[in-house]
Amino acid sequence: MPIRWFRQVPLSLKVPLLVAALMLGVSSIVSKLVLLRLEAAQAQHFQDLTEAYLDGLSTALIPATIRRDPWEAFDALDRSRSRYAAVSALRVLVVLPDGQVLAASDPLRHPVGAAAPPEAQPAPVIVLDGASAWVHRPLTEGRVAVGRIAAEVDLSALLVERREAVLALLGVNATLTVLFAGLGWLLVRRMLRPLFRLSASLGRATDGRLEAIPEAELPPDYTAEGRAFRRYNTAAAAVADREALLARLAAEERRALVGRYASAMAHEVNNPLGGLFNAVRMIQRHGDDPVRRHRAADLLERGLTGIHNIVRASLMLWRGEADPCPLTSHDVEDLRLLIESEARRRKLQLDWQVALRGGPLPPAQAFRQIALNLLLNACAASPPGTHLRVRAESQADGLLLSVSDEGPGLPPEAAAILLGRHGDALPAAGGLGIWTVARLTRELSATVETAGPPGTTIIIRIPHAAQSRLATTA
Repeated sequence: MPIRWFRQVPLSLKVPLLVAALMLGVSSIVSKLVLLRLEAAQAQHFQDLTEAYLDGLSTALIPATIRRDPWEAFDALDRSRSRYAAVSALRVLVVLPDGQVLAASDPLRHPVGAAAPPEAQPAPVIVLDGASAWVHRPLTEGRVAVGRIAAEVDLSALLVERREAVLALLGVNATLTVLFAGLGWLLVRRMLRPLFRLSASLGRATDGRLEAIPEAELPPDYTAEGRAFRRYNTAAAAVADREALLARLAAEERRALVGRYASAMAHEVNNPLGGLFNAVRMIQRHGDDPVRRHRAADLLERGLTGIHNIVRASLMLWRGEADPCPLTSHDVEDLRLLIESEARRRKLQLDWQVALRGGPLPPAQAFRQIALNLLLNACAASPPGTHLRVRAESQADGLLLSVSDEGPGLPPEAAAILLGRHGDALPAAGGLGIWTVARLTRELSATVETAGPPGTTIIIRIPHAAQSRLATTA
């Protein structure tokens, strides 16, 4: 859990925390070494001071101890109190070899002849951790022991000095830790500022466009952040160029499609217009003849109906509105009206087979877009004098649409887009009609098959579920 929490901490805080932890570890080691050195220095200083004190005191006490004269010993102890005030002796006892007290700095507590207290017994090691410590010096004449000195020395000054050293170390270490952690945070923030700028620029690219960073705001190119910024600008320029290229290609493809469609529509409108003018002239010349007038009226009706069908099919195809209506045989015939003129212009033989029965059919708008794109591409790929075959029929599991031509075959890139191998990626150059077919077939959960060369056959099977989905979303 702590590791997971630490991973979630921002990098600008993670580095100062690591610096603070490192500082605490280093300061702990340094403080321990300083305290050990201080304890050793204090012990050496205490030993030197007490050795000098006991040397002087033993010189004054040996004669009195040999004579066992307590008054002379008391006098020597009184004189040493002012002379060795720096030692801060709390109690000083002169002890005879039999353990009795000859003299003491506090005679009321340790009277003459009393047994020496247990704490005044000689100890092998002097411990400086308590409030006081006992030091000892044997009194000898030649090699004969005549007594010993036991002195209790106040250690409060040493303890205060040690406590002050500990507090000073803690204060200095805490100050340095906070200072270095804050300095580390500022330095990391400064070092990560280019990364934050780059992250903000990438975050604003939610619409798929990358905005280049102005040249004046770029770090020097010899730094790592400068190279990263320039690579980002290179990527932004490449994305912008690609978007502009795709926009131009889409516009060109649309203009080409509109041009082909306008040409087809002009042919289909011009064909009935010739008959309409003939009918008008017949009425103008032979309006009194009921037979000819009726024949001319029938011709006018058929021509106007044809123009109406062409306009209706064009509006349904190009106005871009959703078409909640299922496909009918009239929609397929409208496609035939739209493509016949293009086929005649290219001298193609159109083989049209449509067999729609009852049952659920796919949305008319999506089917018309798929079929018209395939038909126009087939016309463009077919050499003059060849056949263009169209088949649309209802089957047990859905609707089958097949478009075949005798052209050179489907390009590999177009086939990959049509079969969904490139996902939703737009084509690098042209082929937006094929991309539209691929997108619509995915929306209808249709399957796509291709065959050829020679020629190209595209078979699309639209399941009945497409119509069911349309009914639930309409």
